This record gives sequence, C-alpha cells and structure tokens, in this order.
Amino acid sequence: MSKWNRKLLVVDASVVAGSSDTRFNPLSDIEGDRNRRCLDAIWEEEHIAVFNQQLLLEWQNHASPSSALWLQKMTLKSRTVLEEGEAFSEICEAACDSLSSESRGAELRKDTHLIRSALATGQLILSNETRFAQHLATACSSVVELLRLHYANPAHEGEVCRLWIKAGAEKELIRRIDRWCATYLPEA
Repeated sequence: MSKWNRKLLVVDASVVAGSSDTRFNPLSDIEGDRNRRCLDAIWEEEHIAVFNQQLLLEWQNHASPSSALWLQKMTLKSRTVLEEGEAFSEICEAACDSLSSESRGAELRKDTHLIRSALATGQLILSNETRFAQHLATACSSVVELLRLHYANPAHEGEVCRLWIKAGAEKELIRRIDRWCATYLPEA
C-alpha cells in the first residue's frame, strides 16, 4: 500500500488483550488469532495506529508479548500518532447524556477516549467491544457528529475485518457505526 493511502486507526486495548502469542495459528479462527492477524494486517499495509494517554496505559496493562512487540515496531517506524482529541469532549459528554440510563452513559463514558481520538483523526475504531458500539450507535440519533465514526471488530467479524484492513480500511457505509451495529448486531 502506498503511504498516501494509509489510514489512521484507533486500536482499542480489547484487541491486544486477546492477541495470541506462542500458540498463534495463522489459519485458526479463535479470537486471539483473529486479533493478531488484524494487527499484522495493519503493520503490513502500513496503516497508522492512533493513541492517547489513556489508551497507551490500557495497552501497557493488557498487551500480550506479541502485541507489545507490534507496538514497539510501529513506534520505531513512526507509525503511531498521539491524539487526545480534547476538542471533542463536549460531543462525547452529549453522547453519554443522551443514553436512556445512567448505567449506559457510564459504560460509554469509560471509552470516550476512543471516540475523541477517532473523531480527531481518521474516524476509524478497531475494537472487540460490542456494547460500546451499541451505545455509540444509539447516541447517534441525538449526536449526529458520531455518524462520522466507522467501526471494525476482529472478534465478531473474523476474516472480514482483516480483509477490510488489507484492502485499505476504507470508510464504507456498512462500517459507519450505526450501520455496523444494524448489520453485525441486529438483535441489539
């Protein structure tokens, strides 16, 4: 992939927590292997990983040896960006307040750092969380700025997610957060 086609992806710590290590099987369909293949695809396609201070701390607390090495390689090749996204704090607060209960608002609030960094950069989030995606999609009806966010989930999508990354991680309509939830989590 050309450096001109690189995408900025916020990679949630839920992806690294599940990435396999010594038992890695590139043909396996277990969650850890799916996650690792997606991290490998980001590396191979020269995409850029977006972080903020909270996300870096989560990575440090949950990273497997292979994902820690992945982050080290990405950093050495200048393929990481630090973006707090503070300019989007009000949007995140409005999203949390728009949910139907305090507990749902609190669940979304714990991940607003992902939203802020994504809105400030490439609007792409890679995460294994489904409740986060559901809450975010629900908040879209009140906070339309959130419709700029696009989502991918290696644990839920498997090979489809890896192939999307390999094909350029484009902002396809099916990846928009509300459409992603309607497609991949229709029972929610």
